Amino acid sequence: MIIVIMGPTASGKSNFIEQIYRYFNNPLIVNADAFQIYQDMNIGTAKIESTNPLRHCYALLDVVTPEETYSSRDYQKDFRRSVDEALNNKRDVIVVGGTGLYVKAALYDYDFADKDENNKSHFDDGAYTNQELYYLLLSKDPVSAGKIHVNNRKRVIRALEIISETGKTKSAIIENQNHQLVYPDVHFFFVNPAREEIYQRINTRVDRMFELGLIDEVKSLINKYELSITAKQAIGYQEVISYLNGNIGIEETKEAIKKRTRNYAKRQITFFKHQFEAKEYSSFDSLLVDMKQWRKHND
Repeated sequence: MIIVIMGPTASGKSNFIEQIYRYFNNPLIVNADAFQIYQDMNIGTAKIESTNPLRHCYALLDVVTPEETYSSRDYQKDFRRSVDEALNNKRDVIVVGGTGLYVKAALYDYDFADKDENNKSHFDDGAYTNQELYYLLLSKDPVSAGKIHVNNRKRVIRALEIISETGKTKSAIIENQNHQLVYPDVHFFFVNPAREEIYQRINTRVDRMFELGLIDEVKSLINKYELSITAKQAIGYQEVISYLNGNIGIEETKEAIKKRTRNYAKRQITFFKHQFEAKEYSSFDSLLVDMKQWRKHND
């Protein structure tokens, strides 16, 4: 059995997992947060503390260093490897997190089709301008081109590489996917608290992160690693780096993080609502009541 607990950032997902853990069979808890994948990015990602008794039950935390790039495709492979092992050992699986694309890629027949993103593309040897690459894609796959900005060179090249490697367009591959679950017995639960509550929780969380030492954590990361573009762009880390570079003040930094987190929460809610058939709850308290009853009927 796979249980998926979804909700916007700061909604209380981690605390809820601690409450329901005992209702499942030695469950493997699988992180589905894109930035908790990174080692040493703890405070800013609200990662479960290493001293928490449930920490050893988690998979896909601290997978790579912040110097590395980690994609949805990487997550799909790592997720299925971990989950397949757990299910083969008759363990339940609880997936928790807010990165909807990770959940989608992991649980559905999501075929990335393209080559390893870390490999150098022959389209990126400097011989083509952005506009030339875009027009080339437009002639071969107008559907995909219509969804990509002309100056998004990386995505244009990836779409061209799919054609080169597979002989098929990216849009055709996506169209032929069934968008079906690749695992049986998967259950989705989506908690969507009132917007005012989420905003207050976000404000409290951000203030608490600074109390716990977010600035020192970012300093340590900068000194220890050559941060990847992805790691640098993580909410909270990007803003603190700007603060450390003298671009903004401390209060402005906090407000910038709160605002960006609020915007992210809105996008998460939209994605969850449109991409998953999940039972929706206004609070984790109401879900907990239903979860207890649901487990009794499914034992």
